[in-house]
Amino acid sequence: MTQPGVQSNQSAIVMLKEASMRGFIRSLLLAASVWSAGVGIAQAVELQWWSHWAIEDNKKVVLFEAKRRFEQRNPGHTVTITFYEKKNMFTALRAAFTAGSGFPDVLYYDIDAPEFMQAGWMADLSTGVRWENVEPYGKAFWTRPGPGGKTGVWALPLEAASDELYYNKKIFKQLGVTVPPGGAFTQEQFKDLVGKCAKAGYAAFATGAADRDWAAHYMPNGMLLDKLGADDTLRLFRGELSWKDPRVVEVFQYYKELIDLGAYAKTLSSMTLAEAHRYFHTEQKACMFPVGSWYTGRAFVPQDKGGQPKDFELGMMNYPLMKDGKGHNQKLLGVAGSLGAAAKSPNLALAVKVVDAFADVEIGNLWMAKTGVQTGIKTDVSKIDSPFKSYFDEYARVNKTSKWVDLTAQQVRLQMKPGVWDTYVAAVNQGLPNKLIGADEALAKLEEARLKGK
Repeated sequence: MTQPGVQSNQSAIVMLKEASMRGFIRSLLLAASVWSAGVGIAQAVELQWWSHWAIEDNKKVVLFEAKRRFEQRNPGHTVTITFYEKKNMFTALRAAFTAGSGFPDVLYYDIDAPEFMQAGWMADLSTGVRWENVEPYGKAFWTRPGPGGKTGVWALPLEAASDELYYNKKIFKQLGVTVPPGGAFTQEQFKDLVGKCAKAGYAAFATGAADRDWAAHYMPNGMLLDKLGADDTLRLFRGELSWKDPRVVEVFQYYKELIDLGAYAKTLSSMTLAEAHRYFHTEQKACMFPVGSWYTGRAFVPQDKGGQPKDFELGMMNYPLMKDGKGHNQKLLGVAGSLGAAAKSPNLALAVKVVDAFADVEIGNLWMAKTGVQTGIKTDVSKIDSPFKSYFDEYARVNKTSKWVDLTAQQVRLQMKPGVWDTYVAAVNQGLPNKLIGADEALAKLEEARLKGK
């Protein structure tokens, strides 16, 4: 029989051991907690995102909302967005990707830089993005051959746009001009309109080609499409149809007549795209503005941010109806500004999550509501509350009978062989509209390039 004193001592020893064990466990758990927190902090990432749209505040609202949602879903990780004008951004990106350092994790992307895909600079987004929330045509657009010819999906189509022809309603009223009910003038009526604009001291078209190699392509592209129809226009761009085709010659000769009447400002070559917007809606020096429907992204912001004045009377019309045209009611529409991830980002998985934050109907709705620009993200029109309803109504009216062709002025380069595209830029974006060459010379140069490119 154990003595009471001994039993008491044994109990005390057991209690001491249990207390020591509990303290050890608490210490162990505390250490583990501290270690875990330390690891969490060490792994927290600040992602870098480079974006176009430096002066387009309405688009920034959408981008910052997607950033907020990503950060909310991924605690500890943050995103820093650096805004550029596109031309400067692509120059910086090319340099950084070529050097193999200094590039962002997430980047604005569009077809102005097709070599990014083949070079292996863009991450394949086939997985990791909720493509069920993206319009099929948008995913299809970015499903292309990449490095070694391997097909991937290289960007998420945030912005979609059609090639439109805007006009200043106030100037049209001053000139006594009424747009026909169908939204398009005949070939002769349109020539008369251009002449009236020039005679009154206005440029017919507010186009600036200083920083875009396709800015002066809208009018000839639109007229070629109306004259030839979609199939032959694509054949022409692909080099399967001669630039000496009589129908093409007719369009170019007519276009040269418009130019000689004073279609473009003398500052075309020195005027940037941003300046062209202000030339149209703030200075009001041009009757019309042929440009992508992403016009609203720049125009529908406060005037001190480069937007159009509140009292500016914006109108929309269609490109002129060419005589015996096969493409009446056809119009170009395609994917524009998009979002991608850098293939060699050290934070690629997180970068893809940033892109995926846009694959959401709510983001699509917000984009439409804030910018007035189409999107490749699926939307629910019944839930879009926007101050631009009158614009949406105008757009729907003008495009009521439009038959969309999957192409835009910015994407024509994809159809052409490099030598032909370079000639198209030199002859049609600069030479012809600046009256440096005539229609016949422009077509001769294009035909020569086409034959060399075969």
